[in-house]
Amino acid sequence: MVTTTSSLFAVPEPLGMVDMEAVSEAARAATLAQNRAGATRLEAAHVLVDQFARSAQAQADEGGAGAGSRRPAYARLDPEARARDHLVAACQLTCWHAARLVTAGTQIHRRLPRLRSTVDRGLLPEQVAVDIACRLAEVPDAIVSAVEDEVVARFTDDLDGGDRPTRNAVDSAIDDAVERHDPAAAQDAAAAAAATRSVRFRGDRNGMATMWAKLTAADAELLRRRIETDASAASADGLDGSLDQLRADALAALAVYPPAGGPSATSPGPGSGSGPGSGSDPAPASEYDGIELGDVRLGADLPRPTLGNAARAGQPIRISVIASAARGLPNRVEFVHGTYSSVEWLCTELLEGDDASVRFELIDPAPGVLDSPEHALRYVITPAMAERIRMRDGTCRHPGCSVPAEACDVDHVIAFNTKDPELGGPTTEWNLVCLCRKHHREKTFGTNAYRSGPLGELVIITDTGHEHRTRPKGPLARARDAIWEREWNAFADRIVADDGTLINPPGQDRYGPRRRPA
Repeated sequence: MVTTTSSLFAVPEPLGMVDMEAVSEAARAATLAQNRAGATRLEAAHVLVDQFARSAQAQADEGGAGAGSRRPAYARLDPEARARDHLVAACQLTCWHAARLVTAGTQIHRRLPRLRSTVDRGLLPEQVAVDIACRLAEVPDAIVSAVEDEVVARFTDDLDGGDRPTRNAVDSAIDDAVERHDPAAAQDAAAAAAATRSVRFRGDRNGMATMWAKLTAADAELLRRRIETDASAASADGLDGSLDQLRADALAALAVYPPAGGPSATSPGPGSGSGPGSGSDPAPASEYDGIELGDVRLGADLPRPTLGNAARAGQPIRISVIASAARGLPNRVEFVHGTYSSVEWLCTELLEGDDASVRFELIDPAPGVLDSPEHALRYVITPAMAERIRMRDGTCRHPGCSVPAEACDVDHVIAFNTKDPELGGPTTEWNLVCLCRKHHREKTFGTNAYRSGPLGELVIITDTGHEHRTRPKGPLARARDAIWEREWNAFADRIVADDGTLINPPGQDRYGPRRRPA
């Protein structure tokens, strides 16, 4: 049997039977085929956008002249957003990756002819092409052609020599080209980039969490210098830990609030003021561009955040306990707001912290415990029900979307009938899901069909007839899964004997008490 790759090279199977040169050529041919497949995906994304745009225009035309213009702005769906949501499920992508694929596809086929030619010939990997196109989307039309020619020529030559550029290298090369061709545009881009600054947190395994921060270069440098200074001081003082660990401790120490009425880290302490009778001048704080970095001295310990400290910031800890002990499982504890290390850490802080404020609440994992006939016929979702749905779902329920449930809307899967509530979808747990605002609008004003299940399953049926399913992944859903697994294992133990045969009646010893065949 012979496998061919675009008539470029033929390799007898398996590859282990051929020499190194043949295997290398097979890998190169496969890479070329993969690049061309990426070009097809980019073209498909562009075509999808055009098709959704034509469909929207056709619907507007069917509604009569000017019907589309009378539709409220919030009810008009962006064709690129609809193409993104379609590709999320069709290509098994996250929303972020699908959005970049759509942006790159439309840019390459509408305003980047040289990049399109290079992609169609399979000379650029799909991810590199997406990185270049998405960055060029931010370049003004007046200079995009010149920047495109310069960047594509450079990276094509690098790839031909086996040097694949990183995303940072792509961004830097395009930034440099923009600055050369239009310095004013580079300044505008810097101002626009400053508006995208953000900080995000996500809980990880083993009591850890990850933090992402996007800051201006000036602010990042100030923060870096503060962390480096504090970590170096702690290291010189002999504190245990590597420099990376001490940097992390220094960053956490910035979260410590001073006691009410006490001096801050950058303010003079008792006896160090410059007022009458102080007897000494305050120690000057080091400055960088007029911004105080704080009075950091060698030998200073790194303070640690505590629950009492959080209480001084007005942020009490809230804890939900999912009651599954009655079903033979330990109670599952969830920190609803914020990410903390462990229950042991919490207990230590409660014993040692000052003014710690903690609120416990017990959650019944049984489906529908908050449902009632009275609330089922009301459109407004109670705060307790909304929080329960968010605890069940964890994130937006659209395929590929990872927007946290706290930032999502709680929506009726079957639409609520405000005129006759008995004929519409009830306000009950099985009929409610979390959807981010973008996917909430897609559900309300789009053409997909939605169906829910008793435990929060969501089925989305697209215009093309494809079905996409998602299941809730929040702490409440995980507790239910653990309960179901334990109950199923217990049931299997009752009906299946040690030798794999079925027991009848269930739960009885197949051969009588303490008897086995000889």
